[in-house]
Amino acid sequence: MVFAAQTRHLKRALELHGIELIYATGPFECDPGYGVSPFFDDCGPFYRWCPNDPRDLDGQDAVEDDLTDSAAMTAGIIEMFEDLRYEFGDNINDVNSPESFIGILGFSSAAAVVAGILASQEDSSGNPFSMWHRFQFGVLINGTGPPTRFSGANGSKQPIKVPVLSVVGKQDQWQSQSKLLNTYFDRELVTCLEFDNGHKIPSEQKQVEEMVFTILKMIRKTEELTPWL
Repeated sequence: MVFAAQTRHLKRALELHGIELIYATGPFECDPGYGVSPFFDDCGPFYRWCPNDPRDLDGQDAVEDDLTDSAAMTAGIIEMFEDLRYEFGDNINDVNSPESFIGILGFSSAAAVVAGILASQEDSSGNPFSMWHRFQFGVLINGTGPPTRFSGANGSKQPIKVPVLSVVGKQDQWQSQSKLLNTYFDRELVTCLEFDNGHKIPSEQKQVEEMVFTILKMIRKTEELTPWL
């Protein structure tokens, strides 16, 4: 899987602290994305989470209307959740279980999907994923576009009150979208790390260490709070 290769440095660093990255496949088959060719041309087929990628705008800023509700995307994500539940069991909802999922990470357009999932958690009346799990924090890496709006969600305008680490590449041509994505969250809950990178997953040791430090800090904070589940 391409994303597993791209995040291998972060994965190894987190494993030293007993944290494992679990990978899920998006529902929409697509052409190789930005930065995939020529290194991963033989690793297809390729998939993404959004039916329409904000980056298809040739570097222009996406606006909220460009990411419309998608029943297919919502169904695909629910199916992904059910696959994970089938593989790992219902104890993934137990915050005291070593197999519990505590956070969710997304890169590029998938970061907007992650933000949409976290936003849905804030609205129990319109949350299409409420039957499954609540994530305690998110990691957004070079996000593109505003939070994805899912079919069935009410689309609250309130700031998303879930801690997030936002990684922004200073050389990323879509960095303005990453910063836009941050504005949808409670500013007190956003930790933004800016690296001198393009549109890529950080791999330099110092950058990875900063990310891991922030992730561990978010985990410690959530452990101090009353569990949601």
